[in-house]
Amino acid sequence: MYDKRLDAIIAAADTGSFAKAGRELHISTPALAKQINTFETEYGLTLFVRSRSGVELTPQGRDFVADARGIMHQCKELISRTRRRSAADVEPVRLGVSVLRSGRRILDLWQKDAGKHPEIRLELVSLADNTTTINSIIAHLGQDIDMVSTAFDADYWSRYCGTLVLDYEPLCLAVPREHPLARLPIITLDDLAGTRVHIIAQHHGGDETARDLLSRHAGIELVDIDHYGLDTFNECAQAGDPLISKPMWADVHPQLVNVPVDWPEPVGLSYGLLYPRDPSPAVAAFIERIRELTAV
Repeated sequence: MYDKRLDAIIAAADTGSFAKAGRELHISTPALAKQINTFETEYGLTLFVRSRSGVELTPQGRDFVADARGIMHQCKELISRTRRRSAADVEPVRLGVSVLRSGRRILDLWQKDAGKHPEIRLELVSLADNTTTINSIIAHLGQDIDMVSTAFDADYWSRYCGTLVLDYEPLCLAVPREHPLARLPIITLDDLAGTRVHIIAQHHGGDETARDLLSRHAGIELVDIDHYGLDTFNECAQAGDPLISKPMWADVHPQLVNVPVDWPEPVGLSYGLLYPRDPSPAVAAFIERIRELTAV
């Protein structure tokens, strides 16, 4: 948009030194001096008085730099306005968010990179945890929302939608704070004898290993739930029953506390993004960029 040698001239004017200006622009002193010298020669100008102690603008140079700052500012504003207009015309990528599916990790990743990709416009769409089950979310991916960030059984859900696995979420127990189990540093299956444990119904996309281990342990009663919502957490808090939970839900309900479980074998879910099997180009680009950011 403008002669980039102006950057060297402005930096030298601000610092009073070719060496300091070079360090500011991450180029060598000779390279910076060459840019300024060739600019002065090309346009027949004398912008600086050189001395052993540094450089100082000539009267001609002071007028030139004042006008140049305005030109550079106008160019940057023009680029910024154009990017904003371009972003407004870009098809949005809609991430569904709620208390249980906050998308915090995805947003933290994207925040580091969003400015480099004006062609991708991320929008947050509110989800209702109590009335919107994960099944209905998956069934309508690409309609009201394009993606949801959650913990999931990758083998199960990959049959119904696209999955991007970014992390591993070990399963724990959300226990009412007054329950004796809440005081344990870690819960064993023997500790659960005589306890009712709420867990996702079989073949509903939950962790089947957890269900199998609990069902084979005498004295543990399993209570099936068909979804996770704030109503589920309220029910367990009121009944005084533990609920199979995830570390990402540690602060979801003030009356419940997450306690790790000493499972006989690894028990957990994948964490990442669920998205349409045939995503739009914008969604596909976002998914690929998140994949790359995670791999860094």
